[in-house]
Amino acid sequence: MRLLDNWRNLGLFFAAALLAGLAMTTSTGQVGAATANAPAPRTWTVLVGGEAGITQQEMGPAGAWQFMRFYPDTITINVGDTVVWKLNSSEPHTVTFPMSGQKSPDLVVPEGGDSRRMMLNPLAAFPQGGNSYNGNALVGSGQMDRSGQFPQEFKVTFTGAGSVDYFCAFHTMMTGKVIVQGAGSGYPQTREQIDASASAVLASDAAAARPLEPLANMVSTRPGLNGSTVYELHMGYGNGTMSWMRFGPTDLTIKKGDTVVWVQGDVDTPHTVTFTSGGTEPELVLPEPQPQGPPKLILNPIILAPAGGASYGGTGYYNSGFIWGTLTPIPGPHSYSLTFDTPGSFEYVCALHDLMGMKGQITVQP
Repeated sequence: MRLLDNWRNLGLFFAAALLAGLAMTTSTGQVGAATANAPAPRTWTVLVGGEAGITQQEMGPAGAWQFMRFYPDTITINVGDTVVWKLNSSEPHTVTFPMSGQKSPDLVVPEGGDSRRMMLNPLAAFPQGGNSYNGNALVGSGQMDRSGQFPQEFKVTFTGAGSVDYFCAFHTMMTGKVIVQGAGSGYPQTREQIDASASAVLASDAAAARPLEPLANMVSTRPGLNGSTVYELHMGYGNGTMSWMRFGPTDLTIKKGDTVVWVQGDVDTPHTVTFTSGGTEPELVLPEPQPQGPPKLILNPIILAPAGGASYGGTGYYNSGFIWGTLTPIPGPHSYSLTFDTPGSFEYVCALHDLMGMKGQITVQP
């Protein structure tokens, strides 16, 4: 799931947690340790995510298209080798290796107790387990992000042979595999071949994404009440591997009394439709320091839940709440509608991806 582009305050807490060594443990080797006199261990690179249609945005250069993929998604190495994952997109990700036989931790979890608040799982959001992996402990990068003090690289040394699956906690369909051979085994590909293949797949994804924009921008209409018109447009568009972080279209002109329905067009990435009417946009995450350990990362309830009524007149705070991806196993609506009863031009954003350029405007004519 995608949730954290505008965590304006979280970076400071994240940096403090890293400096204090919070949420960090040390993995110890169990099996398959490198044998004496084996060839020197090698270091390999995997790109985390990708993007296309890059323009200058509030957070810096960011792509309208974000690719939820590891490049390459499968890599074969030897015991003792190290893989460096490098963030390659404006979208945040994690590199998460669960303990053998267990699933990857969920990104969003209940706070617990009598609380009805939702929070980001510290097992996903913060680094876990150090920088070596043998299957007997959770190892994860925590949030990798270009904003704040988040890390943009994560390295893991593999001390045991076997085939290991790993995940991005933000995007349920984004998975990878590391095949670890015994020390001294021959490699099926050179580093140069792997890098070239990853670049080719990324270029192919970019080429496949751009022709989809006309479909993502398509608006449908139907008759509404009292001679009005109902407009349907997309909030985002994607298939789990690629996500278009835009409203389609960005600008829409309608008449007073018309209704706009934003329909979730992405199977995995959540979005919001948020009108602040010139007010300050609420923070997405509310960090709460704890006496020990990392802060609680509470999802702001006024962004998570719907707010406002069914008709918008240019004032007040109106919000769809989280509109989850259509294949995400979380209950909730997959669309949001507003009737506009006042002429004017009204700006709105996705509270999750506004810094990446996911903004829109509705112009209402008399």
